[in-house]
Amino acid sequence: SQHHATIEQFVQEVQKCQAEGFKAYKIHPPSPRGGHDYKLDIEVCRAVRKAAGDDFILLHDPVGVYTREEAIKVGRAVQELDFVAYEDPIPTTDVEGLVELCRALDVPIHIGEFIFSIYDYAEYIRRGALDVVRLIVDNIGGISGGMKVAHTAECFGLECAPHNWGEVFDHAVHFHLELAMPNNVWFEMTVPQGTGDRPYMKDKFRVNQDGYVDAPTKPGLGYELNRDALDQMTARIDR
Repeated sequence: SQHHATIEQFVQEVQKCQAEGFKAYKIHPPSPRGGHDYKLDIEVCRAVRKAAGDDFILLHDPVGVYTREEAIKVGRAVQELDFVAYEDPIPTTDVEGLVELCRALDVPIHIGEFIFSIYDYAEYIRRGALDVVRLIVDNIGGISGGMKVAHTAECFGLECAPHNWGEVFDHAVHFHLELAMPNNVWFEMTVPQGTGDRPYMKDKFRVNQDGYVDAPTKPGLGYELNRDALDQMTARIDR
């Protein structure tokens, strides 16, 4: 999801995702005047649940903007609405607050996009400051670093849910991690579908009508550059 401005935009988008075969939808709530309004976020979550139906899978990701108190209030609301994930409710640096949230709420807390070393995950796992481990390979040493974090999560019986957002190669590196780990559930697709397409890529990511994404079969990362298109887009090469 994007950070839409109105409740109706979220309702329309979740319905569009359902029609395209998505099995779940993540809310990135509005950012009114560049800030946040936790009460509005709760209304968005309620409206999306009503529009999507009781059985559709929903997730919520405010990207770390809440205070501890706001996070508890929103967390209780999404819990009652049967959301399956509550991602980055407060800043990742507030480890004490995350421990408090994990103890106070039943909805799983997803943390890890804003952790910048594989060695920093241990404290969060050991202290119970997260329920599900997230990661961005750019931040932690690429695919190798990502697999180390995934294996660490697996050893502690934790799900690992890599971040997916951006263009084809952004999706590809995380997709390979997800395909290689047994403790992953989700493939996260940037919407609207096609947002991540680039004219210099022959291959695209799409969710099938049954809600799955096909694994690649080509060499390497499995997604091929269109060299001719890349050449036409190149203004100059400095050597």
